Amino acid sequence: MIALLASALILAVVLAVAASANPPAAAEMRIQGLVNELRQDKLTASRHTAQSELESMGDAAVPALMVALRSDNTVLRRNAADMLGFIASPRSISSLQFALANDAAPTVRRNAAWALGEIDTFATLNDLQRAAIFDTNNLTRQTAQDSLARIRTRLALSTGIPETSLNTFAVSQQNPNVIYAATRRDIVLTQDGGKTWKTLTNALPSASNTLAVSPTNAQVLYAGIDGSGMYKSTDGGRTWDAINNGLQVAPGARLVVTAITVDPTEPQRVVIATGAMLGTSNVEFYPTGILVSNNGGQDWKSLQQNTSSEALTQLALKGNQLYALAGNRVVKYQFN
Repeated sequence: MIALLASALILAVVLAVAASANPPAAAEMRIQGLVNELRQDKLTASRHTAQSELESMGDAAVPALMVALRSDNTVLRRNAADMLGFIASPRSISSLQFALANDAAPTVRRNAAWALGEIDTFATLNDLQRAAIFDTNNLTRQTAQDSLARIRTRLALSTGIPETSLNTFAVSQQNPNVIYAATRRDIVLTQDGGKTWKTLTNALPSASNTLAVSPTNAQVLYAGIDGSGMYKSTDGGRTWDAINNGLQVAPGARLVVTAITVDPTEPQRVVIATGAMLGTSNVEFYPTGILVSNNGGQDWKSLQQNTSSEALTQLALKGNQLYALAGNRVVKYQFN
């Protein structure tokens, strides 16, 4: 009798272990089956159902979707990136970053750009800024810009700055947890990815139009100050010095710096796009050109005059080429 009871107890334990082991295996098989439905190009009823179930599964579905993002099937990669955006798990960031930077299919890169903008993090800012100017596909660049706009909204909420008062922001390439934002004359900064913020009250000489952080030193910042040209800080935004030697503006015009970039391979090389506000009652903006400094802003020389009828809102250097964003167009210049 005792032996029978012991055998029954052992059997019960074995069955319990088997029962506890089977559901995860069954769940994984279920997820993989749903992911396989994403191979369908058109939004069929079965694919729609699969997408709804995967979204409701949340984090549990992320590993299988990240594997699908490396598939040789373009449709599957495209739809996997889309689903990762709906789930918006931080676990998928590195896979989406890789897809945005490296996938050969524009549709996959576009969905990766959208998905990265859906995740509640500021760690993707650098990736999206690069895609917004370097990607060869216009829809991907526009999607990256849209994602940056959504992150800007979250940035304003995180800092407590009204979005209409958030003039500009910049993130360190060296450490993406370091972000600076400018509002009026204040600099608001975080060193932990937005968990905490510190305000440097009245640190700027006036309102800033654009900011850039040195790619090799997060303490070095460049700011375009409305009507006052270029300023530089070497202590994380606490103090600023004018660096305007070589910058010129016509009498009666107000100088505007619309974009700044620092060469990631030569951090002393800084490139800016400038314009001028002319008029009194009817003020209009006129682009005046692109200037470069090879000594960290000590002096400037003209690189290109009257580059576009539109303001250049973003600059980036890659090798010997300068990329400039004018509206939705990318303009390239050979940099000697």
